Amino acid sequence: MGESVRTEQAIRTRRLRKEYDKVVALSALDLEVPAGEICGLIGPNGAGKSTLLKILATVIRPDFGNAQVAGFDVNNDPLPVRRRVGFMPDFFALYENVTAEDFLAYFALAYGVAQEKIKPRVTELLQMVNLRDKRTELISGLSRGMRQRLVFAKTLVHDPQVLLLDEPLSGLDPRARMDMREALRGLQNSGKTIIVSSHILAELSDFCRYVVILEKGVLRASGAVDEILARLHGALQVRVEIIGAREKAVEVISRTPGVSIQPGDGAIINFSLAAERAKLAEINAALVSGGVGVVSLEEKRGDIEDIYHQISGHEVQ
Repeated sequence: MGESVRTEQAIRTRRLRKEYDKVVALSALDLEVPAGEICGLIGPNGAGKSTLLKILATVIRPDFGNAQVAGFDVNNDPLPVRRRVGFMPDFFALYENVTAEDFLAYFALAYGVAQEKIKPRVTELLQMVNLRDKRTELISGLSRGMRQRLVFAKTLVHDPQVLLLDEPLSGLDPRARMDMREALRGLQNSGKTIIVSSHILAELSDFCRYVVILEKGVLRASGAVDEILARLHGALQVRVEIIGAREKAVEVISRTPGVSIQPGDGAIINFSLAAERAKLAEINAALVSGGVGVVSLEEKRGDIEDIYHQISGHEVQ
């Protein structure tokens, strides 16, 4: 348990391939995820997301290629990988006739957590997932959302460096989803790398700065969200809300080199600007001095959903 992280890339795959009955789940996947990121893993059903997470967690083996987690090869060094990984599958089975605290204590013991640290660790995790008042209840009496939170706590019991979470937000009520997002931000701040597979793209945009898009087992895009958006748009996307005088406002905005105004009418003017962000201040000043009432002028920030809809071919297996 004394080995340390040996790479700045928490996840690295090369030519990774996996087939199920001649259906290709992953095809020649080359992927890197930097340490310390929360990475959104997205794609339609059958894209290969769960297969990738299972390979990284050493649950299944690839047919070809290799994958490393925290610098350790999943095939050649599975035990060091397992010590560093917390894997939360989309579907999970639980021991029905065990209490919540005994469930966590059992897995803490299995992962080699020191005996004197197990009880405080269990208490800490139950508090994190808002199940402290359910600690002595049998799992059979817990709701689906409570069970999901308990499995998330189990994923953290050995303090892993890398979290692989398959649809952790599904089945949670709005309050629990908010708590989960805050917990993930806190875990990232503590230095952990987190890969989150989810279909709830709008929520991923709230806390993921890095994204991986899979489709039919093929990598369609990966990287920092802002960098991908910059490549896709090639210019700043700007939204201006004005009071009246639309024609005057359009004429003033059009004077700036690099401006391309999008069709529309009414009080909202959308345009792209192939220039530095500092030009926005100049445009705002020109509108005001030209007698245009400016309610707001802001750069439109794209998100993961925007990236997905522009890149994805929306193909499923």
